[in-house]
Amino acid sequence: MATSRDHRAAAADFRQYIKELQDEDDLLTITEEVDPHLELAAIVRRVYESEEKAPLFENINGRKENGLFRVLGAPVGLSPVPGQRLGRIAKSLGLPSTATGWDIIERINAAKKSPPIPPKEVLSGPIKEHRIFGDEIDLTALPVPLLHEDDGGKYLETFGMHIVQTPDGRWTNWSITRAMVHDKRTLVGPIIPKQDIGVIWQMWKERGEDMPWALCFGVPPAAIMVGGMPIPQWTDESAFIGSLTGSPVEVVKCDTNELRVPANAEIVLEGVVSTSETAPEGPMSEYHGLVFPGQSRQCPLFKVNAITHRENPILPICVAGRATEENHTLWGVMVAAEVLNICQAAELPIKMAWCPFESHGLWWVVQADRQKMRALETNIADFSTKLGHVVFGSKPGWYIPKLYLVGDDIDPTNLRDVIWAEATRCQPGTNEFLFDEYGNMTLIPYVGYGTKPERHHKKVVRCCMLPCEFVDEHLPWKAGSFQGSYPVDVQKKVIRDWGKYGYSRA
Repeated sequence: MATSRDHRAAAADFRQYIKELQDEDDLLTITEEVDPHLELAAIVRRVYESEEKAPLFENINGRKENGLFRVLGAPVGLSPVPGQRLGRIAKSLGLPSTATGWDIIERINAAKKSPPIPPKEVLSGPIKEHRIFGDEIDLTALPVPLLHEDDGGKYLETFGMHIVQTPDGRWTNWSITRAMVHDKRTLVGPIIPKQDIGVIWQMWKERGEDMPWALCFGVPPAAIMVGGMPIPQWTDESAFIGSLTGSPVEVVKCDTNELRVPANAEIVLEGVVSTSETAPEGPMSEYHGLVFPGQSRQCPLFKVNAITHRENPILPICVAGRATEENHTLWGVMVAAEVLNICQAAELPIKMAWCPFESHGLWWVVQADRQKMRALETNIADFSTKLGHVVFGSKPGWYIPKLYLVGDDIDPTNLRDVIWAEATRCQPGTNEFLFDEYGNMTLIPYVGYGTKPERHHKKVVRCCMLPCEFVDEHLPWKAGSFQGSYPVDVQKKVIRDWGKYGYSRA
């Protein structure tokens, strides 16, 4: 039987993660030559939509032998391995591949409550095996995939981790945001003011200096997961990652600036983000599953002064779009964990939080502890209003437009349960509470392209509970289901004899 240390090894090392996917028959190595112009991404898109094995592309047209780069698609997609649908998420967080959504959220928040383990600086590592500097760099010569036919360009950065630091060195931020190839030595991508990278970029702009920057691919899987989590500002992600993996992240100094990067990363780009120069970026088919062709905007330039990489490196990519891909698995799960932490810190009786993958990161579901809720002697309106202010007023709340409150007979990780609760218990108007004092993520389609409000686009809490759930100890109904309508002995007999009836046990 594998030990907890075995599980954590994959979370701390990308190559070990890939090896374990291979061992568990959740990786398909593709040696057939694949065209980076749409074909590669089309394969990855079909993998997401059919929940297939993660593809590792070894033979990409235009790739130089032992050079940049191989590509891993669907790095944190859903798995076809029986009993391991969330296996890639779980493995990225140091859990066994059989972990449930409940196990995953519990693991993240347990690590948040554990002592931080700061990174450990080392003199070198695999990331320093090869170096390219200055005019030797040509991003346009790399086999960067075109991910969707209506994208504004080739997106090298979809699943890498940006590293930036405040001018005084007190806060280092590791985060994820897209970036497109602009020319031989520059990328272009959005710097959103509400996100941490935007906050730090503004500090450098006020000083009149470009922002030192590194972009790391193939980092420890736990690092990329935490990079997508909206933890409080002035908190270094690296120490939290150490808590998740149980050991410090080994980091090494960049060759051209003072930033430290994971020593076992696959590829690192070093340089600066301009605080004065911009170029057109986009459009890109995003996590909401839509693209608006021809809609580009001016964004800062990311200037590349050096590339370091390990031998035969692997570039992980996310081909954003219809669920389920990494925006929904990684980002959705990590935001949900932080929402749960915020609710519990505010002493709200919330047991669980989850983002249904099918909602494309736009629905978050929180589950009430009915026993604790009854002790508050509250009601639908008062509690839903308080919940909305706590969540929507928080850092992750900016990303959340729609919040669903369910009782503890509903499993937030089961979309069928959530839909059933909303359909049967959310009374239109009466159980819906609107908030227009909080801003919204600008990438949400109706925020950018819907009817413009006088103030902000509204957020909503939908209470999927009946009034009696706030006051009665016992629910006055039973579910018409296999578990709800039959004695336990009957259920056990049916399960035991399932094969006798002629059904497959799978």
